[in-house]
Amino acid sequence: MENSQNDSPGLSLKNRILLGRIIGIAIVLGAVASGALVWHINYQNPRTNDAMVRANIVGIAPEVSGRIVELHVQDNQYVKQGDLLYVINPQPYQAKLDKAKAELLLAEKDVDSRRASSGSAEMAIERLEHQRAAANAEVKKIEAEDEYLHNYLERLEPLADKQYVTTDQIKQARSRYAASRAELADAKAKELSARSAIEEAKSDSRRAVSLVAQVGDVNARIEAARALVTAAELDLEYCYVRAPFNAYVTNLNTREGEYAKAGAQMFALVDDRQWYVIADFKETYLQSIKPGQDAEVFLVAYPGKRFRGVVTGIGWANSPDNIKQHGVLPEVDRTLNWVILASRFPVRIEIKEHDPAHPLRMGMTAFVTVLKATTDAAVTALPPS
Repeated sequence: MENSQNDSPGLSLKNRILLGRIIGIAIVLGAVASGALVWHINYQNPRTNDAMVRANIVGIAPEVSGRIVELHVQDNQYVKQGDLLYVINPQPYQAKLDKAKAELLLAEKDVDSRRASSGSAEMAIERLEHQRAAANAEVKKIEAEDEYLHNYLERLEPLADKQYVTTDQIKQARSRYAASRAELADAKAKELSARSAIEEAKSDSRRAVSLVAQVGDVNARIEAARALVTAAELDLEYCYVRAPFNAYVTNLNTREGEYAKAGAQMFALVDDRQWYVIADFKETYLQSIKPGQDAEVFLVAYPGKRFRGVVTGIGWANSPDNIKQHGVLPEVDRTLNWVILASRFPVRIEIKEHDPAHPLRMGMTAFVTVLKATTDAAVTALPPS
């Protein structure tokens, strides 16, 4: 009886030791299983708290310079596409437009006048051609008469020695021949003058056609004047600056009376059409992230509010922090890293929900979880073959 009582403490101690060992092994196995489960979940559904809400920022700058005479928005105001933001003094540009329109009318009148002058030159050339033809006919007629008188004189002169003709007849024949020669010279001079007048008229006609500047169905002078009118109309339209899309006004620090320079940004618009999150994931998670996957986005500003998102892209480049470029050769630091840190790459996630009760603001801190890719999403994410 005493022996059985003495053996009980020994058995109880062994049982406690065995139980402790079993519990310890169970704790280790549980920790390993929990770690494996967490590792599996993290790689199946990558998660990061290094994320920020972003939106596209567009600087609003005028196309023309001038003094602001109307300002229709305030800082942080919501505007819709087409809303008038501000007006630059349009009076100088209205004057330029009026001047351009007047110059267009003058150009059209001048072209019409030159076209009429060109037509008159063509008619003058035609008239001179008739005069030249008449002069040429007159020359030929006189040449025929001159030849006849010359031959007649040559027949009379031998007869004078034999006294078959009188001296007066010879003198009369010579006088008529001399007059014919003079008349022939005058006719040739008139023909030559007609030819010169025709060449001058043709030169004037070509000059008139050149000044008209007609190329096919297009008149260069009129088109140039119309282009000036169009440019003036655009400048006048640019005086009225409107919102190109739905957005929020930000960084507005100006009022009426300030002089705006063309191309100089006056303020910025936060594009409200598309909001997205830039989430920096470790490179070890990139194998589990594909474009088209769904994502859950939680914002620090709205605890418990979940936003649905879709992965739209993964960054292809990252700036190295251990290589510096000086000249043509890279400068690499001689360091020994005992701990290797995984690089992070930006993942762009478009937010698909717009809740007026929970407005988004650029710069909000976000927590992002990329959900496991479905079969359809994986097929969509594959590059085309």
